[in-house]
Formats: sequence, C-alpha cells, structure tokens
Amino acid sequence: QRRVHGQYSYSNTILAVKLNRARLVVCLEESLYIHNIRDMKVLHTIRDTPPNPKGLCALSINSDNCFLAYPGSTTTGEVQLFDAFNLQAKLMIPAHDAPLAAIAFNPSGSKLATASERGTVIRLFNVLDGTRLIEFRRGVKRCAHVYSLAFSQDSEYLALSSNTETIHIFKLDQSEGAASAPVPVEPPKQVVQQDD
Repeated sequence: QRRVHGQYSYSNTILAVKLNRARLVVCLEESLYIHNIRDMKVLHTIRDTPPNPKGLCALSINSDNCFLAYPGSTTTGEVQLFDAFNLQAKLMIPAHDAPLAAIAFNPSGSKLATASERGTVIRLFNVLDGTRLIEFRRGVKRCAHVYSLAFSQDSEYLALSSNTETIHIFKLDQSEGAASAPVPVEPPKQVVQQDD
C-alpha cells in the first residue's frame, strides 16, 4: 500500500509542477510556491509575478545549483532567476524583446536556454552572472511557436520543438563559445513492409 506524502490546495489553478531532489515548485498564474521535498512544507511563496497563463517555469534538476526561472514580464522576454535552495532572488536576464515561449536549464544547472514567442532566436545564458554565451538562429523568414527546449545529458546538444513540423538540434561548441548551425530533423516517414 502506497501512502500520500502530502496534499495541498491552492487559491488558483495549478499550471505547472517542477521538482528535483530538494524542492517542489508549484506554478499558478501569478505566484509560485516552493516546497521542501522532504516534508512538503511551503518554504517560500513568490507572489504577484507577471501573469503567466501557460505556467512557464523551469527548475534545475541539479540540487547543488537549485535555480528556478520564470517570466519577469508579459511584454518582453525577461527571465527572473531565483535561488530555490537559499530562497532568494538571484538576477534578472533581459533575454529577448518579445515575451518568453520556452526556458530550460542544462542538467548541471549552470546554463539556461531561452526562446521568445517569435521563435527565431534561441539564446543560452550563464546562470551565475546572466551573461549571454551563445545565440542560435532557428529561422529568419518564418516565425514559429516554440513548444519546448531540452538539453542532452552531457549538455553538448540543445533540442527545440515547434509548430513547424521539424525539430532543431543545436550542437554547443564548448571550447570557443560558438555554436553550429541547427540540424533540421524531419519527422520519420512511415515505412510499409511488403510481404514477398
């Protein structure tokens, strides 16, 4: 028989839930609740955030770099970084001119990838000081709705999904701070096997 570790009710609709080994984050449209994963107690509440109807947020899976990222504006692509372990605001990154569409931490929690609602530029930032490390162009002529960003386990690749029926995989060149061009990957074709 399994037991419930904790159960909470919130004042509004839960739009996203993120967790790592130290923290559980519950995202509502205008607030974020940070829980201690061990006893489920609410440690901190970030109130009066800009309206976030999509529940866009990211929590680093690395408990040593336990950072939370969420939109800092509804009109521009500001990212608020919050230290979810020490429960203090860290910094604000002016990532894009347009509002954010997707954000993701690399596995170590040292880098943050961002995409705006325009979907043409993807940027990679250093989490410690907010400096821009790399910028990728997904496309120039055609805007896209970016749905998600994901790093490979070794942080050598960044994948992007969008409404364009392709995914883009970017190779991160760690040595020079440069990046390769995206490699579009077409959806797999259906293979029909014929009997002889």
